[in-house]
Amino acid sequence: MSSTTNTNGELHLLFIRHGETQDNIDRVLQGHRDTELTEKGHKEAKVLAQKLQGQQIDVIYHSPLKRMIQTIQPIIDGRPDLPKHADADLKGQLLGELEGGSYDSIDMGNPRSADGGPGVELFDDFVKRLKRVFARIIGAEAPKIDGEDRVVVIATHGVGITSLFKALESSPSCDGFNPKLAMRGPKAFEVRWTDSDDIAEIVVASPRAFPIKNGSLDWSSIEGQPFLIEYWGKEEKAL
Repeated sequence: MSSTTNTNGELHLLFIRHGETQDNIDRVLQGHRDTELTEKGHKEAKVLAQKLQGQQIDVIYHSPLKRMIQTIQPIIDGRPDLPKHADADLKGQLLGELEGGSYDSIDMGNPRSADGGPGVELFDDFVKRLKRVFARIIGAEAPKIDGEDRVVVIATHGVGITSLFKALESSPSCDGFNPKLAMRGPKAFEVRWTDSDDIAEIVVASPRAFPIKNGSLDWSSIEGQPFLIEYWGKEEKAL
């Protein structure tokens, strides 16, 4: 995944999602429900840790929900000194009274289909939240790069990964948040959500050139398309 081809140091952002939960099996909307991994989900977490074995990781930012903490635990077990930061803004979309209901209660292919439901976080507000936490992470990590690559793991939820990536690409299904800021590499395939063993990656070749204001990336001052989506999903799952 990460490499050291840029003598100024690149920023590698590795995105992972949680393993299987019972709600996944039952096709139940989780949202902010604090569910736990199944036995299979724990096995998936170990597979993920094996995939990352030998991979440089400098820090982990993660959703505070149990299923995400359980997913990253095997990674942390092998790296006891690895810094980790829980951030509530890395939770998935809050679905209010729809949580615990069937997938069939909304159109899973339409990101705004839950809007208007009781207690539901508007999809536009959800993406703005993702952009805020992403900006904070970059604002914290980009200034630390000095000649060597820095690798950051962002452990969040599948809907968050997909929505953020689509927002960066200004995808038609996730538009209106910013101009196109990301290019897609040949190993990146747009998916509705990632699998638990996927490791999606965004690479920033010149992170020290990023406009940082008050500790966060200043979205309004970004020029060009500095984000390269290196990996995303599997080709057979591409939309």
